[in-house]
Amino acid sequence: MTRETERAGRPDTGRMLAPDLARGAMLLLIVMAYAGVYAGVPFGTPMTDAAAVDRVAAVLTTLLLDNRAFPMFAILFGYGLAWSVVRRRGRGVPEADCRRLVRRRGLFLVLFGLVHAILVFPGEILASYGLAALLTGGLLFRPDRTVRRAALGLAAAYALTVPVGMIGLWSPTVSGAAAEAVPGYTTAADWISRIVGAAVGPLYIGFAYPLLLLVVLGYLAARAGLLDDPAAHRRTLARIAVGGIAVSVLGALPVVLIITGGITPGGVAGGLLFALQVLTGVAGGAGYAAAFALLGLRLQDRPGPVASAVAAMGRRSLTFYLLNSVLVAIVLHPDLGGVGRYVGNTGALLAAVAVWLVSLLLAARFEAVGRPGPVDALMRRLVSR
Repeated sequence: MTRETERAGRPDTGRMLAPDLARGAMLLLIVMAYAGVYAGVPFGTPMTDAAAVDRVAAVLTTLLLDNRAFPMFAILFGYGLAWSVVRRRGRGVPEADCRRLVRRRGLFLVLFGLVHAILVFPGEILASYGLAALLTGGLLFRPDRTVRRAALGLAAAYALTVPVGMIGLWSPTVSGAAAEAVPGYTTAADWISRIVGAAVGPLYIGFAYPLLLLVVLGYLAARAGLLDDPAAHRRTLARIAVGGIAVSVLGALPVVLIITGGITPGGVAGGLLFALQVLTGVAGGAGYAAAFALLGLRLQDRPGPVASAVAAMGRRSLTFYLLNSVLVAIVLHPDLGGVGRYVGNTGALLAAVAVWLVSLLLAARFEAVGRPGPVDALMRRLVSR
């Protein structure tokens, strides 16, 4: 272990507010992204004929939410994985046991994700994170130089694979096929589609979105202790927040022009502009993480009831990620509550906010009685066996 790694974990310190606050807030953005799919307006859907309020909502989600919440959550996932390894090594756990725990966590995340994808939402992220842990977890035991080289190599690879993936996505998006992205529950074809999607989805996400790079960036952030000691990195975090979010917004502007009818590019050009939106989401995810670190630093001593509840949700992120996904599906899916058939993008986003607020109250209650998230507790038991 390097000194940076040892400092990042600091197992003798209390839990910092920033990572949990960020996770809780990002759960809201993730469920909002899912809600749009149920309403037939996933990322990149043309909005030229939509109501004005829905066009505004689509612009804001494209600029600030789509492919921005996912990167931040992936960075935080990598950060948390690195932190848990350092904490165990600091307690004297042998490296072989730590490697086994990382593998088991990855495998169980894949399992949980496959079940979630088949039963609820095929575009889910747990299986992808599990795959990322399996593929990159070995870097947690390598020197800093090796991890940095891996990040550079992945960045170069994704500069090629993301455009390929987005060029493939562009045609069905503009033809309206993306509106049928979530299969139903009533036919054999629906269930076949769900099973196939569950198997293919993590591979596609790992190829067409910079997932592995984001997780490795989380490893590097943990080794630098950026979120564990934000006071010591205030200036760096401020630069990452301002610069990352600015790059993210600028990179999303071409897709805003596409969905609002400002430009009509061809297949390859459109795919490349979509790829720009996705790739600049790496900067957006890092910027959001840094911004929440600074906010957490400000609120650390006196977070207040709202921030405390959001952090409580973040501490139980696996439980509430699944709960939010299930609830928004029950409300919006055409074969379930069916509300998604009748509301536009704005209505779907408001439904997601309502679901998240219900979960927030439950998270605050769990925190008040000292109860862990049930799914998080189950994961810990399975991984530690």
